[in-house]
Amino acid sequence: MKQNNIRRNEGFKSLVTEYFKDISKGLRIGLGILIMLGTGALVAVAVTGTMNTFSSGQVLDATAMNTNFNSLKTAIEGIPNQKAMRLIYENDITSATTSVNITGLDGDSDVSYDIVYKIISSSGLPINTLYLLRPNSDATSSNYGFMNISMTNGHSGTASALNNNTQQGFLLSSPGNGTSANSIHFGKAILLAKTGSIRTLTNVCGRYISNTDFTFQQTFGTWTGSGNIVNLQFVSDQSNGIGAGSRIEVWARR
Repeated sequence: MKQNNIRRNEGFKSLVTEYFKDISKGLRIGLGILIMLGTGALVAVAVTGTMNTFSSGQVLDATAMNTNFNSLKTAIEGIPNQKAMRLIYENDITSATTSVNITGLDGDSDVSYDIVYKIISSSGLPINTLYLLRPNSDATSSNYGFMNISMTNGHSGTASALNNNTQQGFLLSSPGNGTSANSIHFGKAILLAKTGSIRTLTNVCGRYISNTDFTFQQTFGTWTGSGNIVNLQFVSDQSNGIGAGSRIEVWARR
């Protein structure tokens, strides 16, 4: 009889121990979340509610803890409403093409787009091949203006500037003084897309053929076309100039 009582007591003690372990684990997780949010380890989240602090040895108060978790709940539920750059389009080109169309956009809502690209030029392209970005597929050269600064290694070795409005789109990349065939063009452009003023694009890119033959370019462009931007057309001015292995990403402020 005595041994049965001992076994029951030990079993009860084990259950109580496990119970408090679970409570302790939950508190540690909750406090860990508080610490991470408080120190900015997660996405920047504004916690506007009451956040109680506790000292070593202090008895945790259920009301104070519930207040903290309610404040966290409100902050976490508000995360989707905070604007951030989100990947909305990506395309790994598997066969040569002349253009890539990105549709379903709303420039007035998104406000800005980041365009990240790596273009593998097809073989046999002429030296003057250009890669352009056209809002709403607009190819009217008089709607565009740009300033381009470039420096080419293995050719002139000096920087040059060009300012005109003859391109049928925002200039993303050009051959510089080198060639286009079998070259790699890579860069990032930022387009401010909201209507109400002239739309502008800033672009930094490079063209690579070898370690002794490459070009660096920085461009600033303007577009005076009208209407909300609902699509972007990534285009080569030469047929099938965007080769297999190219990649295009579009990030939107959402």
